[in-house]
Amino acid sequence: MHFTLKLTEADLSDVRKLTRAGSYWLNLSLYGVGLIFVMLRAWRLSLGFLARPPPNLQLVAIIWVVIVGGIPWTIYMVRRGWARELTQLNATRPDQMSLTNDGVKCDGPDGATALVPWRNFKAWREGRRVILVERREGNRFVILPVAQLSEIERLPIRQFLQSHIPLAS
Repeated sequence: MHFTLKLTEADLSDVRKLTRAGSYWLNLSLYGVGLIFVMLRAWRLSLGFLARPPPNLQLVAIIWVVIVGGIPWTIYMVRRGWARELTQLNATRPDQMSLTNDGVKCDGPDGATALVPWRNFKAWREGRRVILVERREGNRFVILPVAQLSEIERLPIRQFLQSHIPLAS
């Protein structure tokens, strides 16, 4: 079984979903609560500046431009970081990966090859677009892009992985 494709943004998004921390949703909700708190504080601060005898409209406008402008800027920076991460990940991926009876064989540029034996893996997980094979040391994964494969074509890959390493819970 050979895998030759580089990862796409959708593949990397699937990897993020499979590897996100258990506290992800808590952090996301706390971020939302913090954003609401900042907006309410800015609203009260704006009302205070507008209630003064000469209302300071310029200061209020600056406060709201910074707050409202910060949201799209943050989204842009996060997506830019994701694009940079995808570029770096694809640059370090081997040209071709193969699942063999001995392990995962990686073929790189200029004929370089590497074999990672099955004993170095502890589990695997499947997402919609990728299969992650988790290594024993550290937080490292081998990412197998399977988005182009049908459900029937994925079945032998699942069976092969199950015969060598357990499925992660």
